[in-house]
Amino acid sequence: MNLRYFTPLLVFVLFSAPASHAQTPDARPYIKGEVVVEIKPGATIDAINARQRTKTIEQIYGTNFYRLATPANKSENKWRKRLSKDEDVLSAELNPLVTSPSLFGRSTTSFPDGFANTGLQQTDYLTQQSFFSWLKLSDVQLRSRGTGVVIALIDTGIDRSHSLLSSKLWRDERSNADLANDGFDNDGDGLLDDSWGWDFVDNDNDPTDKPDDPKKSVAGHGTFIAGLIATLAPEARLLPIRAFGPDGMGNAFTVAAAVKYAADHGAQVINLSLGSSEASALLQEAITDARSRGIVVVAAVGNDNDEVVQQFPAKLDEVIAVAAIDLQSKKASFSNFGAHVDVCAPGVKLISAYPNEAQGGYAIWSGTSFAAPLAAAEAALLLALEPRLPDAKKIIEDTAVNIDAANPGFVGKLGKGRIDPLNALQSVHDATAAMPYADIYSEVELLPTAILPEARGKASISVAGSKQLFRVEGYFLSVRTTYRLFVDGVPIGDESKSANLGSLTFEFSTEPGKPALSDALNPVTRIGHVELRDHTGRVAILQGDFKTGSSETTRRSVEKKARLLPTTATARLGGQATVRIFGDYQELKIEAEGLQSGAVYRLVVDGFGLGARAVESGFIRAFFSTSATGDQFLPANLRPVTNLRRVEVYNSRNELVLRGEFTANPTAAVNR
Repeated sequence: MNLRYFTPLLVFVLFSAPASHAQTPDARPYIKGEVVVEIKPGATIDAINARQRTKTIEQIYGTNFYRLATPANKSENKWRKRLSKDEDVLSAELNPLVTSPSLFGRSTTSFPDGFANTGLQQTDYLTQQSFFSWLKLSDVQLRSRGTGVVIALIDTGIDRSHSLLSSKLWRDERSNADLANDGFDNDGDGLLDDSWGWDFVDNDNDPTDKPDDPKKSVAGHGTFIAGLIATLAPEARLLPIRAFGPDGMGNAFTVAAAVKYAADHGAQVINLSLGSSEASALLQEAITDARSRGIVVVAAVGNDNDEVVQQFPAKLDEVIAVAAIDLQSKKASFSNFGAHVDVCAPGVKLISAYPNEAQGGYAIWSGTSFAAPLAAAEAALLLALEPRLPDAKKIIEDTAVNIDAANPGFVGKLGKGRIDPLNALQSVHDATAAMPYADIYSEVELLPTAILPEARGKASISVAGSKQLFRVEGYFLSVRTTYRLFVDGVPIGDESKSANLGSLTFEFSTEPGKPALSDALNPVTRIGHVELRDHTGRVAILQGDFKTGSSETTRRSVEKKARLLPTTATARLGGQATVRIFGDYQELKIEAEGLQSGAVYRLVVDGFGLGARAVESGFIRAFFSTSATGDQFLPANLRPVTNLRRVEVYNSRNELVLRGEFTANPTAAVNR
């Protein structure tokens, strides 16, 4: 039996009152009667089950990870040891309990201020001016609204009909993505019609937040988090992945499957308002895999007012660990703290979306669960402004405001302090920021052959000054399988084996310490046809082409970027200009920071005037495109945009204040 997915038999314990949770302080925080295994490629789970008297509960799609039930009344730890000795088993571990941080039974028996106070109206949400003022929404959203950035919410689901959220939901737009309710698994991932997300609890394509008694459950938890993200990053796309029922109890295996799903389906940020007192090797591998793809992962630190017991996965270095403060920057009485905390965000008495608008549609709630999504939204704002930001985590931390003075008892235990989205966005345009902008960036989607139709991938090249980079990524590949990379028919580098979650990356660079560019790749702008082949080097698995005239289904993009530098020494005056071609679509975007508010500045590109812009909050943006996407239509004499060379910004006295130069025309070099 080759299961892609069985209906999950999650172990939940409903509580009849806030004080009666699934785990007591001395209980083992694992799912009883379960073991998680990874089996060897080629082995069958049926044979293992027959030998060990176990039963399959579910499998993580595209992997050899299985969740097994032990024989009745048999110790899961004993069977873990027994399974680990099986010749076909690579690893065996217990399955830790995972919950909302507000539900840890070791010391906290309910949400810090009780469960959600429901029945509030939109007017209540709109009148929380102290919260909006703290976020500096108008100044922040002038610079970025998180447009197009996909944030995965691994939680209780989302009320997809809620008026605050319905227009912000993710839809799978990848090539060969599943179509809604057509009855076919178009993308071959084993999950039927998952065009709007996935429900890993009920094993279906409806990740809707299920209603329940708000005084005895965490129903609405995911919707509340989605509303907070929509408040700060209103044009981000919300990918709902349901991993918890209304009781808020789940397990590490299911969360790991959800993280993999998020990574495979285009998430750029993953919010984990959840945690466990026990680590999970499988969940850590899923998070590490997501981070290797450049995905920002944010986690809440928990609500036990504890420093010693660090919740997992917030304690991992790979994630942004978020503690909760109030609007006066004082540590929330319930928030965990310690050296593992990276930043803090408000999490006390916030008002956000809640299911069932017939009864108001809003609620007030507290918890580190609700601080984390504000950091996730900040990451989306940054990625919308600069999609290939090398380290959003570092910027979020480096621009945070130190709050030690307001918390004398917690000096050094609240990370870098309170997140500051405005400061973070301004720092991206800071002329002194050492960001390795790519002068040229081109990307092509790698599409599968009939050999492995569910496989996906992409190839990209970038040039930043003298630095060159060529990167190839593959997903949904056969696990622990050897592949070879070919460029224009020539084998590149050594063969490589895919990871146990089915991903694989090749990277070649002129930077010291990284695999060097061969003569066949230097310069990277001459790369044409890219193939990922099997171990024999004869059978193509994924392929794509940077050249013009390739298949119309191939998605290619070319981008150039120029840093705008001040003509005089002026603090925080700077910006960037970006041009992009994607198929027939072209765009030119000019952004500048640190200008005089209320003043008018004139934009000139290659001697052609593009009009004047009034400055708001020290910032201007001009966005021209060949479609309705931009603020203005792109003039014909500025096309193709990849030919543009110089961008200038003049003040009202006709003085040149900012200037930027694109690199030489890369159009022919990148084979367009």
